[in-house]
Parts: sequence; structure tokens; C-alpha cells
Amino acid sequence: MSDFTRTEQDLLDSLRKPGRRETNDVDRFVGDRIRLYRSMIGMSQQKLAENIGVTFQQLQKYERGENRIGAGRLLVVATALGIPITFLLDEHGFTQRQGNTSPAEMELPETARDAYNIGRAFSQISDPEVRRSITTLVQSLARQAEGSEV
Repeated sequence: MSDFTRTEQDLLDSLRKPGRRETNDVDRFVGDRIRLYRSMIGMSQQKLAENIGVTFQQLQKYERGENRIGAGRLLVVATALGIPITFLLDEHGFTQRQGNTSPAEMELPETARDAYNIGRAFSQISDPEVRRSITTLVQSLARQAEGSEV
């Protein structure tokens, strides 16, 4: 077998089966990512649904992983969110093949949840000078952290 683990090969095999395809862990992972990035930029489900040409209910099903989302629609979602499509597909995981980790075991890292919470609070700050100061502070802290890890 190539670079795929047994779990990944099973997943690929299940995707190739003819007939009605049930949703799987990848669909739920992608839905979680859509919800995360949509929330991070403060966009409502209704607004995203309008932007991608689906109903509010359909978007809810995508986000919950109840309905599969095709590649073309996924590209439209990424474009509407202003992010590369890879952000919706990869979290240190699907392409890097870390050990035998299955998509079900891949959760959003704590840093992504922290970034979400910070981003949400940050978007509520109306004073541009305060936002610039916070950005400068965070960038400075990040540079310090990089220097201490070397």
C-alpha cells in the first residue's frame, strides 16, 4: 500500500462505493472548519448561505456534516470566507499523514479555539488605534516566543 494508512485507505474505499454516500468524519471535520472560520469573521449563517447560493438550512447541514459538500461548492465557500480552500481541508493532518491518526481523532487544536475567541472579541473593538496596539502587542509576544524556542 502506498503512503496511506489502513484507516485512510478504508476511508478512500468508502468514498468510491457506488450509490448513496453517507457522510463521514471528513464531512464533519470540513463542516466544523466552515463554522469556525465563518464565526471568526463574524459572518452569520444566513449571510454565508446567500453568498454561496444555498439555503440557510443547507448551510446548517454542511456545518454539522449531515450533508456532503462538493469540491466546487467548497471552493465557493472558501472564497466567500476569504480563505484558501486548504484551510477547510487541512489541520496538520489530512495531507501530512501523522501516524495512524484518523480524521475522527483530529480535533481543532486549542490554539484555533483561542484564535477564534480572540478574533471574535477583537472584531468588537471599534477604535482602530486600540486594534493596532493590540496587533503590535501580539506580534511582539509572538516574536519573543519564537526567540525563546530556539
